[in-house]
Formats: sequence, C-alpha cells, structure tokens
Amino acid sequence: MTAGFLMTKTLLKLIKNRENIDLLKLFYPSFLLPLVSISSDRLKAVKEYGYCSGVQLIIEDNKLYALSNSIECLRYSKYLSGSWFNTEDYLSSVSRDFKIIIEKMMTLYADIGIPTSPLDDLEIFTSIILSRNTDYHRNTVGWVRKLLKIFSSLESLAYTEPDLLTCEVGSSYQVLELPKIISCYLRIRNSLNRSSENSRTLLKCRGVGPKTLYAYMLFVKLDTRYAPIDTNLLHFLNRLRSLRDVIGELVLPTKEYCLNYVCDECPKNNTCIEAFLKNALGSLNGWFQTLAFLHNKTYCTAKKCFECPLSTECLSHTRNKKSFSNYVGT
Repeated sequence: MTAGFLMTKTLLKLIKNRENIDLLKLFYPSFLLPLVSISSDRLKAVKEYGYCSGVQLIIEDNKLYALSNSIECLRYSKYLSGSWFNTEDYLSSVSRDFKIIIEKMMTLYADIGIPTSPLDDLEIFTSIILSRNTDYHRNTVGWVRKLLKIFSSLESLAYTEPDLLTCEVGSSYQVLELPKIISCYLRIRNSLNRSSENSRTLLKCRGVGPKTLYAYMLFVKLDTRYAPIDTNLLHFLNRLRSLRDVIGELVLPTKEYCLNYVCDECPKNNTCIEAFLKNALGSLNGWFQTLAFLHNKTYCTAKKCFECPLSTECLSHTRNKKSFSNYVGT
C-alpha cells in the first residue's frame, strides 16, 4: 500500500451477537493469527505482515469494518475477517446426526467465520507446519512472529542453517525441520495452483501428514469440505451424545491413502473420520472444526459445563451433573 493516501472504511458485516464476539475470539482458531496484532480491548486488529499488511479491522456500533488506503485490500478484507464464508448457505447439506449441534453452534458463534489469507500461502503453511504436536498459542504463534521479524521473506528459510534457528527462534524439532519442509514446498508450489485436490502433492514432503494437508486445503485453498483432524476435534466429537459410538469406530486418515485418493474414491472411505465428516457436514466441515477448537478452549478446557449452551448434547455435562448431585446428596 502506498503511504500518503487517506484511509477508507468499509462495512464488512453487521454483528448479530455483540456479546459473543471480539477480535481475539475471531482470530483465535485461525492460522492467520501470527500475522495479526490485536488491541487490548479486542476491538481492533491490524495485519502486521504479508499481503495487504496495514489493513485494520475494527468493531464499532455492532458492526465490523475494514480500514485501508487500498481498494484492493478493502476487498481482500473479507478473507481476513472470515466474512467470505456464510454458514447459512450450507446448512441444508448437513446430515440429520449433526443438524442440532450445528444449529446451536451457528447461534452461539453466528459472527465467527474462517479468517485466513490465501495470498499468504507460505506464511499460512509455515504456521500450520509449526503447529504440529505443540501448543499453538503458547509456541507456534511466537515462533512464526519471530520468523517474520527475522526474515524479509520466508522463502529464505529453505537455505537457513539449523544453528541460526536454534539461536533466534527455538530448538524444537518443529522449528529445526522447517527448512527442509519449506524447501520441498517451494519446489512443488506451482503445481498446487489449480484444484484444491492437487494439494495432495504436499504429502510427498517429509514431515507433512494428512492433518497438515487438510489444514492447507481449508486455510489456503478455501476448500471448506475438508478439516484437519486434531486432538481438539476428536475430544469435542467424543463428548457428543449422538455421535460418540459412531466416532469410536472410525480411524484417522493415513498419508498413503490421502496421497493417492480423493475421499470419495478412497478404499478407506467407509472407515475414515475425514471422509465421514466430509460426507456428514459438506462445506461446513472446515467451519465446524474451526469452531470446535474455539469451543473446546472457551468452555471445555475451562470446565464451564454448566454455562455451556451445548450442554444438552454433551456427555461430559451429564457426568458432571451426576457428580454434583451425588455431592449435594451426601
């Protein structure tokens, strides 16, 4: 963006449930979070790095606005804010088993979409890779921000010695494996430009598994039929009264099959949890996973069962209620 131009403000969306949204909550489940700074009152966010850096998102009078001196970046802000994705457009594709929980989540999280930045593919991919087997907010966000401050372009990571990363960023295997994975990504990057299904080529890179693949397809390719199957999602699904028995019989996606087959043609289609969720939720699959992550952190991990709007669907709430009743009766 060119300095000296006046900032223009444009309305992105009206906020339906003001008490349920702030900008930290909006960005909390997103791999875009390391590229954004959020004010202490959570009503302003600034994109600090990458494409359209300097764009601001602000909440004023129950409305979400974008501010920029670039018309192109104002238009692009629909991706940054998550407003490019409207959950109501896809509710009819949800299977009966998920209908009630999805409707309740849409009410609870009516203003939260899928914030991302598809033109920052390398930055988002780096955020995804560094999130493997670690605490995303405690570790990954900090690692990515350090890298963005050190390197003017993350492409140079492909030629970076591990000793420099150990000194400047950290010594975890996620950080130390990054140069080789980025190098592989850059070699195949051009082949990923077409259909989102071409992203399966990523699995040829050592260190990239199905969870990384489906996170990339969701946050870079904007293919919301897919969702990374992480621990948070599995815990959330296993708490649901109507789904626990079904989920218990399914297996995680495997690299060999995800590389060679699309879900609908895969021999593991009937037993794989990725295929099951894709078939049951359609284009709401990625949104459901994103919100399950947020809900886990907001209610489940914090043990706010008695405050949770989804408690009637939850086995954990039933167990906690019985325990409380036993305690009162003693």
